Amino acid sequence: MRRNVKKPAKMSVVATNTMRFGVIIVFLFIMVILNLLASSGCNHLMKEKGEMERELVKLEEARTREATRWEEMKTPEKVDTALLRHGLAMRLPRSEQNVRMRPNGTPYPGQISIARARQRAGMPVAMNRPASKPVATASSQTRRSRRR
Repeated sequence: MRRNVKKPAKMSVVATNTMRFGVIIVFLFIMVILNLLASSGCNHLMKEKGEMERELVKLEEARTREATRWEEMKTPEKVDTALLRHGLAMRLPRSEQNVRMRPNGTPYPGQISIARARQRAGMPVAMNRPASKPVATASSQTRRSRRR
């Protein structure tokens, strides 16, 4: 048993070629539109990138100017004049007056400035002992005995 199935009608050669040509023209039109959209997007991004690069150059120049100003302000002469302008008769510490500190906040042992500070306070000077342990003096021992 065969069913009656109609075969599609054949198109003429002219109609087939015209349809193919129409598809190619529509495809090219779509490609041109997509190319224009992509080009427009790229131009917009390039313009935005140029603006950001100009802003970056301005910010970098401003940072350089501020760094230069800050370095100029840190010179000993400028620090002295700034202190005098505010009525403070101070000087920068000499190198032997600087105290080098550990990350935990305790000074490194054996520093000359720490030994001099202990001498002024009437504390015994122990150069090789770590500075993080307190020195036991007579007054601190009597305070401990009173607390008990």
